[in-house]
Amino acid sequence: MKYNLKSIMHTAWNLFRKGAESFAAALRMAWANAKAHMEAKAAAGITEETHTWAGWKELGYEVIHESKALYRAILADPATKKGSRTACYFGASQVQPIPAEA
Repeated sequence: MKYNLKSIMHTAWNLFRKGAESFAAALRMAWANAKAHMEAKAAAGITEETHTWAGWKELGYEVIHESKALYRAILADPATKKGSRTACYFGASQVQPIPAEA
């Protein structure tokens, strides 16, 4: 399994800014999130490119209305009361380019 180290470090900084007790704790959470995402994807047997709804939006795509998430992963998030959140992932087959406004 290959991990995107740039993405993990970016996530660690975001978690640190959201209120993680230290940068080391934020980095551990970021690694745990990356591993949870990869394990959930492998368990679901998904091979296509996947992102969250917000991830697709950043890339210029929108999730097709009424599409169901291919899989979910529980990720650490210090900004929530429980300290975790559930992320839903959608595949490339479930998105379409955002139409350009005239």
